[in-house]
Amino acid sequence: MAIDATALRRVAAALIYCGLGGLGGLGCKQGSRANQRPADAGTVVTVYVPPRTVDRLMGRLQSIAARRQWVLSIRTDSGALADADLVIADSGGKLVAHVRPGSPAAAQARLMGEAVLP
Repeated sequence: MAIDATALRRVAAALIYCGLGGLGGLGCKQGSRANQRPADAGTVVTVYVPPRTVDRLMGRLQSIAARRQWVLSIRTDSGALADADLVIADSGGKLVAHVRPGSPAAAQARLMGEAVLP
């Protein structure tokens, strides 16, 4: 697969422009939000999910954790019911979220539960 000359020139021009700071870096500088980490970044949030629903919820949980820069631990074993910050349980065919009282990540677990189970 060959790159045509026009595309190659455009890529080279863009790299040079950004490398030289192009107009004070206006076109190439990362936004101010890109450099800021949330205050709670790195917080470990442990979530218990019933084994039958883990495939259905895994993507949503990972997406929220990644967006907030949290560390996510998803567990499906019954021992996690007592340890997890957030327990997602099946209640009469409907999934409900419960935040463990006294959890060090209670605020994050509450946000995650609200986002995953609207």
